Amino acid sequence: MASLDLNDIYAPIREDMSRLGAFLKQEFASREPFIWEVLQHIARFRGKQIRPALLFFVSRLLGSKISEDHVKVGAVIELIHTATLVHDDVLDDAELRRNVETVHRRWGERAAVLIGDYIYSRAFHMATEVPGMGGLLSDTTHTICEGELLQIANRYREIDEDTYLDIIRKKTAVLYAVSCEIGGILGGLDAEQCRRLHDFGLQLGMAFQIVDDCLDYTGVEFVAGKSLGTDLRQGKMTLPLIYLMRSLPEGEAAPLHEILRRPLTEEGEKRVHQLLHRQGVLAGAFARAEAFALAGKAHIPALLNGNPGAQALRESLESVADYMVRRQR
Repeated sequence: MASLDLNDIYAPIREDMSRLGAFLKQEFASREPFIWEVLQHIARFRGKQIRPALLFFVSRLLGSKISEDHVKVGAVIELIHTATLVHDDVLDDAELRRNVETVHRRWGERAAVLIGDYIYSRAFHMATEVPGMGGLLSDTTHTICEGELLQIANRYREIDEDTYLDIIRKKTAVLYAVSCEIGGILGGLDAEQCRRLHDFGLQLGMAFQIVDDCLDYTGVEFVAGKSLGTDLRQGKMTLPLIYLMRSLPEGEAAPLHEILRRPLTEEGEKRVHQLLHRQGVLAGAFARAEAFALAGKAHIPALLNGNPGAQALRESLESVADYMVRRQR
């Protein structure tokens, strides 16, 4: 099996990722001391940077040279993602992000909301500097917010799998999809080819979020680097719970439904975990993520575009897809 270490996977785009890092370092700076302090703290949240990496991989696979526009748009994508993390931590009342104290825990909710908005505004300004990117990335952020609002609207409610998939498509997968699509746009591909790239990224993003939701129950907080268990406590009906409700006989499903309709007691939380492990439904949820990753990998041969040096890039993209479902954080 190929390495699932991102340092190894990113080897063909190492120079591109270094350029991105240098660009982002400039963006996480301010002459205002308080803003500088908060931005430097948030800079410690940066981790996998998979979304801009996908942009670079796709662009190189298509034979494109990584230009300043590629790096700038990659930075915009990462800034949008970072802003969503800051806001998500407020919504979830999370304590940790990358094993670092969250912004709202250190400086309060007002500062966290405003610094998230500050990062968004900077991202949107930068997006307008690359032709065609301002509208696309603002529409993407609109979709992300819609997904988050749908999730809030369905707190403490039993939802079906289709509704769940619609939520994660909007709140998470769309940014992966657009990252890949932009690689095609900047490479001059036609609309149909860009749509295929969008679909490729969407499949990977769906896999990523399903695994993330599973790790909320199975992960180790220090390894994950963030607060775990927040989905259950915040009343989010994610795929493991949907599969659990589906697996239970009526005599157990009805009482569990009542437990999940309101904020959990410690006893209720223990009961949910017991049932999840007893019913073995997490394996089914991980398998669903695997299916999305495999569907994504099936797109890769069509992306080669006759590029003679594409084999290493193809293997790296396949490794990214594998990483989505086998990661521990």
